[in-house]
Amino acid sequence: MADENKPALLIGDAERERGIALLRDAVVDGRLTLEEFSERVGGAAVARTEPELAALVADVPAHPPAPAWTTDASHRAVGSRLVRSGYWELGHGAKFSSIFGTIDLDLRQATLHGDVVEVRVFNLFGTVTVVVPDGITVTVDGGGMFASQVIEPPASPPVPGSPRLRIRVSGPGGTLYVRSHSSARR
Repeated sequence: MADENKPALLIGDAERERGIALLRDAVVDGRLTLEEFSERVGGAAVARTEPELAALVADVPAHPPAPAWTTDASHRAVGSRLVRSGYWELGHGAKFSSIFGTIDLDLRQATLHGDVVEVRVFNLFGTVTVVVPDGITVTVDGGGMFASQVIEPPASPPVPGSPRLRIRVSGPGGTLYVRSHSSARR
């Protein structure tokens, strides 16, 4: 039985980095959502003792089995609306097409499969909104004639080792909104 009077041992940067690496692997394997990852990594970054860090990674296996990758699918909104939110899986190269339609993608509870996940968006005079949690790296490439992009940066910088989300946009006349977790609450 552990001595209850013995103080918890302090941890250093190396232990925090190992904990963050376990959390990164867990989000890549689909065990944690991006929002859970962001919250836990924030806690790991400020953890001072072994029990504080252990509580954040207790349910994450140290050596997870090989992930079962999802099949990338194409999704379309043709003069209609497509909404994806809650718990869902996003493969390496998901494709979305908005043709005079509206697409709302809320990635706060999504599972990203891979260190880098690319989302391809074809937007023909439609509106596509992507909500991402704070703490991940998001890049947007591309565009089209008469198209616009509104990218609201997250309130906090990316967490080291977090998954990267690449959004590749094409098509004329569409509007892309990328909002962070904190700006989506406004």
